Amino acid sequence: MQLYSRRPGQATWQAIGDLVAIGTVVVAVWISQQVRGAIASLGGFGTRVEDAGTGFSTTLMDAGEALAQVPLVGEGIAQPFVDASGSADDLAAAGTALRGAIETLAATVGTALWLLPALLVVLIWCIPRLRFALRAGASRRLAATHEGRELLALRALVGQPASRLLASVQDPVAAFRRGDEAALRALAALELRSSGVAPPRARAEGTTSSA
Repeated sequence: MQLYSRRPGQATWQAIGDLVAIGTVVVAVWISQQVRGAIASLGGFGTRVEDAGTGFSTTLMDAGEALAQVPLVGEGIAQPFVDASGSADDLAAAGTALRGAIETLAATVGTALWLLPALLVVLIWCIPRLRFALRAGASRRLAATHEGRELLALRALVGQPASRLLASVQDPVAAFRRGDEAALRALAALELRSSGVAPPRARAEGTTSSA
């Protein structure tokens, strides 16, 4: 698979685009990790609330159990402490829920911060680069056969500017109709260069000279 154009200017811009795309993803991942860590650090407040609620519940429960040992009035005195212990458990549960919510928020925001730029990179950079590689490979395969060169020449007649066509072949339409092999090669080479593929002209000349 040909990833880069054989045209130096186009290849340079492709390489710059690759570096920008990779750098964008790397920076996005780094920022997402920093933001995720900053949000997750807020979960410490929920942990402190949970620990405080658990400790308070344990203290109240111990106090209630101690007061329950008082003869005659122990149960009545201990009951408010037991009830307050239940409220402290609710506080601990709220701290746990708060910590979980913050962790979920941190994960969601962190993922979004790198996923969205990555999707943009795929749409703006990866898909065009893949299309270029597929087009270059298909054009190179077409150039290997006479019928393929005719198709490339036809594509050049349809898609290339008239100034380029006339600079390559004096009368491109008439030459195409005659099936002029030299003209077909010239038109095919024009289309190949437009696709970022080096025309196989050097190999053809080498074959002719060896013959």
